[in-house]
Amino acid sequence: MPGRLTELLTLAFGPHILIEQEFDTLPGGDAVAIFGSWASRYLGEPGPPPNDVDVMVVGRLSRTDVYEAAERVEQRLRIPVNPVLITPERWTQATDPLVEQIRSTPLVWIKRPPGEDT
Repeated sequence: MPGRLTELLTLAFGPHILIEQEFDTLPGGDAVAIFGSWASRYLGEPGPPPNDVDVMVVGRLSRTDVYEAAERVEQRLRIPVNPVLITPERWTQATDPLVEQIRSTPLVWIKRPPGEDT
């Protein structure tokens, strides 16, 4: 169980802050969220400390830009950052298995998709 100082540092300077700095301004990005084990721990689900950070980016972006942003965050965090690029159409399709999987897990939104308030 992390100590109070670790929790405070994670909230103040954790991956969500760095991901916002690197991903939120990418041209063509409609939405950015952290999912997977880091999001689960951040939102209070018990489990082992995460070994990586999974980032979903919705939009029409350059794959190169997304991976370069992930690499910059990875260098600062010193843990792997795994980006997943999803088109807006794919995000709204109810039948896409990857989208269903991501939607069924805890999400820490950095930037919500247009029209999604909660």
